Amino acid sequence: MKKLIFVFLLATAFGFAQNASFQKLDQLLKVLSDNEKIMGSMSILRNGQTVYSNTIGFQFLNYKAEKEATALTKYKIGSITKTFTATMIFQLIEEGKITLDTKLSTYFKQVPNAAKITVANLLTHSSGLYNLTNAEAFGSWKDKPTTPDEMLSRIVKFDADFQPGEKNVYSNTNFLLLGYIIENIDNKTYAEALKTRIADKLGLKNTYCGGDVDTSNNESHSYNFGDGMWKQSSETHMSLPGGAGAITSNASDLVVFIDALFNNKLISAKSLEIMTTVDNEDFCKGIFKTNVDGQTIFGHEGGIDGFQSMLIYVPQFKVAIGLTANALNYSKMSIMINAFKTSMGIDILMPNFNAIEITEADAKRYSGVYESEETPFDLVFEASGSTLKGAPEGSHLKDLIPTKKDEFTFDALGIQLNFNTKAKTVLFKRADNKPVLFTKKL
Repeated sequence: MKKLIFVFLLATAFGFAQNASFQKLDQLLKVLSDNEKIMGSMSILRNGQTVYSNTIGFQFLNYKAEKEATALTKYKIGSITKTFTATMIFQLIEEGKITLDTKLSTYFKQVPNAAKITVANLLTHSSGLYNLTNAEAFGSWKDKPTTPDEMLSRIVKFDADFQPGEKNVYSNTNFLLLGYIIENIDNKTYAEALKTRIADKLGLKNTYCGGDVDTSNNESHSYNFGDGMWKQSSETHMSLPGGAGAITSNASDLVVFIDALFNNKLISAKSLEIMTTVDNEDFCKGIFKTNVDGQTIFGHEGGIDGFQSMLIYVPQFKVAIGLTANALNYSKMSIMINAFKTSMGIDILMPNFNAIEITEADAKRYSGVYESEETPFDLVFEASGSTLKGAPEGSHLKDLIPTKKDEFTFDALGIQLNFNTKAKTVLFKRADNKPVLFTKKL
């Protein structure tokens, strides 16, 4: 349920390859799967047509019984739910049943600052309402059935963090309330509204409000990695996240949804323009936007229990990319960027998980502070016994994995570092960046 942040700094100009080969993407996903970095599915749509689809790993895995995932396997998508919720709000606006200026007090006057908070504030995370998932007691609620009234009683206990419109701070509370507003206006449950307003219209057979995982219905359990193995995650009860994160889907349905959204099959072009207009920084209304080197990209990401997901749309090329995972021990940003680059015919860097051993003396040889004129930050490396730690200056140092002589990786962000001890340099590589050369300070 976290905010999406995209940084695309590609070394080559944007230009969609007419005959993109996805063999490298297949290879990447296989390498990640073989090294217990991911289980899940990916789908890519171009001009409304599926050009890539792949599923890896298991629907469920308990080391006594297991079932391989297929194209029909479904995953909880967490905060990508918010883009569905925002779409339904704009449908209601077009029907004249609500406006962006409608006050929250019209529906829930008991909420702090309800008379000042508008629907637009909720959509842009500028309401100032406390993020309920940050509550100390959240862990005691998450696995139990709850009702909107119970959630409202929790919301009203917290003072506002700031006044409406002052700034944009991500809060799940905003979209919980928007989900309840949809229920109030439609006189239906959120699940029924989702089915009628989006899923049925687009023929999305695998998209609905989830419940407890039902493996007989092709739903997957989620996993976290620990002690050298995948461990099944606990389940959040889906009555709790509502319009902020309760949807179950898969990558192939998600790309159909976002392609339909951007091609005015769900809301009008005028509504889409309003929905995708930036309020502040990269906050739009139920979706996030970035513009780097003139390239506009929209999307949202999600995370709930052990599930991780990401969905993007690139209007210039009419490309949609969806990733749904029930186990992830790698940078999903790196995976998505590599998928996009592959779609454009750009070669991608394969991760290396073959760790080697180094000595304490080796680690000390790489230690130091490295600078580059291309970045506003320095890189810091320190030896801790035979382990090399590193990070941008001022950040917490992370353990780096030696994969070959003079090469280290940091898998969580898809980073590769190549040292040249004679030249006293390090080449910093990441999937979403062009390589940057840093030089050791004297």
